[in-house]
Amino acid sequence: MNKAPLLYLLLHLLLPGLSLAAGDMVFHLPTDNRALYEEGGDAYFMYVDRTFEGKTSRPWQAGTWGMVRNPFRTSGGQLLFSRMHEGIDVKPIYRDEQGEPLDKVRPIAPGVVAYTSTDPRNSNYGRYIVVAHRVTEGTIYSLYAHLAEVSCRPGQRVTPQSTLGTLGYSGVGLDRTRAHCHLEICLMINAAYDLIVGPPTNKHGLFNGLNLVGIDAAEVLLACKNGQPFSFSRYFSRLKEHYRVRVPAVGTMDILRRHPFLYKGNWSKRPTALEIAFTCEGIPIAVYPSDKPTSTPVVVKCQPMPTLQQNCTVNRVKGSSKTAALTASGLRYVNLFLWQEGVYPPAQLTTEKSSQ
Repeated sequence: MNKAPLLYLLLHLLLPGLSLAAGDMVFHLPTDNRALYEEGGDAYFMYVDRTFEGKTSRPWQAGTWGMVRNPFRTSGGQLLFSRMHEGIDVKPIYRDEQGEPLDKVRPIAPGVVAYTSTDPRNSNYGRYIVVAHRVTEGTIYSLYAHLAEVSCRPGQRVTPQSTLGTLGYSGVGLDRTRAHCHLEICLMINAAYDLIVGPPTNKHGLFNGLNLVGIDAAEVLLACKNGQPFSFSRYFSRLKEHYRVRVPAVGTMDILRRHPFLYKGNWSKRPTALEIAFTCEGIPIAVYPSDKPTSTPVVVKCQPMPTLQQNCTVNRVKGSSKTAALTASGLRYVNLFLWQEGVYPPAQLTTEKSSQ
């Protein structure tokens, strides 16, 4: 029997006990770059090199969170973007004479180091670290990628004064000029991920990027600018639903066990089916009970867009709002929320997502 899944599950169960007491937290900047609180823009976010409609540019907006990459124009001439960037890219402010970045990367809140990946060849993230934070709504995670070095270990308790590593450009497609710290604030989708996609395909256990769904880290940091604690339940209640998927009510989804605030039904009543509400970026913002049975996931609501749905839903929903259906990628994504050993069949999953 493969022992890795058991080790990761044990670590996951222990994390809440190892971390500080649950409560709303104040989140801090991950490096000495404070431009997010001041001028923002290209002083804080690392640009990408872009050629679009015959023009080259270096937009800093592509270093922010959301559908900010791969520009295209709709038939009506509207400029949209089809590729999701699940974190924010923080520019360095210190370099040596050769241009090597020197910025130290720190945890954005008190927590426990959950995972470190020290071999840059094992992920598009390069060297990366995941820290677990116990908040009122459960355990959330922060991820720090493209590091030049890792200077912490799993199980280590950390605070915003601790050093996790040094900002760098490890990973695919980066160079010294575009060195940055890629920061994500995430929910874990399924604590059994390593049972679904195990070694050797999955080198990162529970902390594979595909098992972590990111929210807008810049919005969290800005909300805490003056020392105010951040409420994830209030934040999720303000997010806009883009599509809803009805799924079989097989047991209790793992994410609902860990984040009960997402469920909008009565826990004492067993529903016929469930409906998961997603933002266009794929954030699960609520789960509702349904009295309409289904044997497979099916899209039941979808907001209209000036382009095909696959262009604005990370290729998870296809067609128009009236004919919306899950793509193969979308079905794999939804099945990841549903998977339970011996209850619901595993999805066929890939093992990487891009973070540059």
